[in-house]
Amino acid sequence: MKILKSLFNNTGHYRIILILISQYVFVSLFSQTPVLSKIFADKTKSTVTYSLRHPLHKWDGMSKDISSLIVYNRGNKTIDNVAVAIKIASFDSENANRDSHTIEVLDAIKIPNVTFTSTSIISEGENLKVSGNLTFHGVTKPISFSAKESINGKELIVTGNFEIKLTDFKITPPSLMGIATEDLIKVKLSVSYTL
Repeated sequence: MKILKSLFNNTGHYRIILILISQYVFVSLFSQTPVLSKIFADKTKSTVTYSLRHPLHKWDGMSKDISSLIVYNRGNKTIDNVAVAIKIASFDSENANRDSHTIEVLDAIKIPNVTFTSTSIISEGENLKVSGNLTFHGVTKPISFSAKESINGKELIVTGNFEIKLTDFKITPPSLMGIATEDLIKVKLSVSYTL
């Protein structure tokens, strides 16, 4: 009885309330589960473009058939993960013969997709440092590149670019008139997500 009275006298009562409030604040600050959303890319607003150079000319090929999914953390407004898959046959260089030859060189009938899965995304304001695994021509290699994100209303747009070597993915650079293209291929992306 004396213990109960001592707990509920004025001083003890305030101490208990203070302890309960402190515990609530601690749990609220450090035990919140982040609100994660899976968001698919808007194919009507997304593109990936490659650029390849030959001693005689340079060309670009663009795909508008981008399958991509991000895990978006609505709590701190960051992209936690991203996955992308693109059909090689969807790239259009405005030259049907060249595109057919590209499908042949890349064995795109047997290995139809190029994919990327992130392993790390570091956000610094609108700048992103993206690392992950690129699978191309059946070969998986780690890559890292810089990107930027911008939000316009409910639209999140991610833009970036990187370079890879065809030979790193066991691809023989295609040739024209007996002269091979450069080994380096440049990739530029602009992918839109609706938040």
